Amino acid sequence: MKQRFDELRRSSWGMSDARQKLLVLEEMIGIADRWLTEEDAYQVRIQYMSAAVEAGARERLLVAFAWCLSRFERSPGDFSQHSLMWHYKWVLNEIWRMPEFSLEVIGRVFEDFRQKCLQYGYSLRPYYQQQVNFMLSQGMVEKAREAYKLWRAAPRDGMADCRACEQNLFGSYLFRINHLKRGLQTLKPILDGKMSCQSIPQNTYSKVIVPLLKLGEREQAAVIAKKADRDVKGPMFLEEHGTFLEYYAVTDMKKAVKIYNDTIRYGLASKVGWDKFNYLLSVRLFLREWGKKKRRKKLAESDYVTLEWLDREIAGLAEAFNRRNGNSYMDEYMKDKDKHARRLVEAYRPE
Repeated sequence: MKQRFDELRRSSWGMSDARQKLLVLEEMIGIADRWLTEEDAYQVRIQYMSAAVEAGARERLLVAFAWCLSRFERSPGDFSQHSLMWHYKWVLNEIWRMPEFSLEVIGRVFEDFRQKCLQYGYSLRPYYQQQVNFMLSQGMVEKAREAYKLWRAAPRDGMADCRACEQNLFGSYLFRINHLKRGLQTLKPILDGKMSCQSIPQNTYSKVIVPLLKLGEREQAAVIAKKADRDVKGPMFLEEHGTFLEYYAVTDMKKAVKIYNDTIRYGLASKVGWDKFNYLLSVRLFLREWGKKKRRKKLAESDYVTLEWLDREIAGLAEAFNRRNGNSYMDEYMKDKDKHARRLVEAYRPE
């Protein structure tokens, strides 16, 4: 079975289809668990976590990480401390996106990460960074502001995200607190091609579209959208696909249809509530615009994805997050998204 394991590993290296790669790695995990060493089983799960993110199957990351964490805590000297903590950051970025996890559970995960950072001598910079995202997702702007200050003040070390990712998140935070011009200035090095990584500038493009439109920078928004057409690909960019689906729904329906047909399967397959919620909000705007004219062309999944179905799914996800968070922030969040959608339509279709 070691030969089969090695063959699968070699085939996975050049595999461009992220979901196919997941299947290969799952077979490798099964072989390692049954016939190979615990080290083999551990390392293939580390690879699996990266593949899960690329495939838009982030919930599977949590399962793989939980297994690795249990083995690491049992025998910490046998495994890379840095590798485990690096992937632990990913868990913090994902767990709050799933309303199935209670605030108590999420709080314990964050605290365990914090304690491990202190235990192993790492800066708390990534802890505060993830606190910002988590607080904003609940509408807790003041707590997010406090975490943001601590994030910026904490020293960088080997556990910090790359500078491009951090710069992207600095700008995103400023947009969320409505400092649009400051946010755009912060993201200028990325947009100018001076900072990049695996997910940047792809993620950045979707962040700047709405601020640009709010500021009346329609020509610049068009330039960014054109760049995104080339660079934003695959299931790991579900929210990003939604943002550009909205944009093209009122500026270029032909392109919007292509984005929808190419990505709706990602949205339907997603088990990550936050990402799916935002994507479906975008799909709803698209279908509303699509339905304003009689169309001969049939959309992908048209028998299943209807406005009535979208209303139920969106309402169900919003309620799940509100119930988990103990507030009604998602109602406010939806109103803000609807307000943006109306402004977008009015800007490009004033009639």
